[in-house]
Amino acid sequence: MELTKSELEIMNVIWDAKRPLTRGEILDLSVDKKWKDNSIHILLNRLLEKGAIIEECDLGLVEYAI
Repeated sequence: MELTKSELEIMNVIWDAKRPLTRGEILDLSVDKKWKDNSIHILLNRLLEKGAIIEECDLGLVEYAI
């Protein structure tokens, strides 16, 4: 599977956390990058489509994990 530079940056944030993260947590932990809400939404959807991450829903909270 090939990832774009932006997708890989998001994956690195998730890998470094070693736990599922919400979209907000991904934004907060992306200190080198200031993602816009629309951009992060598109990138997370692409990663979901590629099977690189999964979406977990718990108590109405959506988290992304590898």
